[in-house]
Amino acid sequence: MDRIEEQTEMLELDEAVEELGTTGLRLLMLLREGTVDGVEQEDGSWLIARASLERLKERGGMPPVKQKGCASSCTSSSCGCS
Repeated sequence: MDRIEEQTEMLELDEAVEELGTTGLRLLMLLREGTVDGVEQEDGSWLIARASLERLKERGGMPPVKQKGCASSCTSSSCGCS
């Protein structure tokens, strides 16, 4: 068992998704950004630290999706950035 798992209650990814009212992909992105804490298991599944979900809720819930926008060299008129 990983050290983080020994220190806190862990939720399976789908449980955390339901609790936050988001998608699995969005939660995986939050893990990648370090917004929530989790541990990847040997089988590829994730366990999410409940304490990190509580901190996220205390800060106002799900952060907005970061929009990258177009590169300065974008010349497309169909993307809406120009």
